[in-house]
Amino acid sequence: MRDTISSSSTPTDPELPFGNGASTTGSSSGEPEVFVIKGPPRPSNYTSPLESAQEEKKDMNGSTPAALNVKRSIDRQRKEQRAVTSILSGVGLGLLLIIVGCATLSAFGGYVLWKQIQQQSVTVAQMEQKINKDLAELQARDAELASGLESAGAQLAKQLSSLEQLKSQASRHDKDLGTLRQRLSMLEGDSSERRR
Repeated sequence: MRDTISSSSTPTDPELPFGNGASTTGSSSGEPEVFVIKGPPRPSNYTSPLESAQEEKKDMNGSTPAALNVKRSIDRQRKEQRAVTSILSGVGLGLLLIIVGCATLSAFGGYVLWKQIQQQSVTVAQMEQKINKDLAELQARDAELASGLESAGAQLAKQLSSLEQLKSQASRHDKDLGTLRQRLSMLEGDSSERRR
């Protein structure tokens, strides 16, 4: 059975379908009579019970704004989580790349230093060999010079001894010459005396 509401007044004055009223509709179609009673004026934000029931039914459906808001917030949270995850993974990857780069550079620097140390040790060994060789040559020259000085000293001593011998011989010759001169003068004196 359907209830119909008919109104003889303006749409701003809603009427209730109950009570004693004078207007009737549908008497010829066999429907029951409905009496309309005018009530007090309604506020501007008033909604009828039928409209509120229809809004509640709409809210109960899956496409309600609250469900959409929840779904949107879930999607937004998923997107935010994905964005945060991608940012964190990018930062972690960047840090890993930085660490790997630093490790690679330090390994390369260590290799270069090791090579330089090896080259320096080789050059130091070569320098030590060269210094030892030069020192041996200098020691050999020093020994040669010492032997040369010793031989020169021996020759000088021989020459000094021969010089002393010559001096002694010269002094002997001088003595002999003096004695010869004395004898000669004595002989000359004797001969002059004999001539007289």
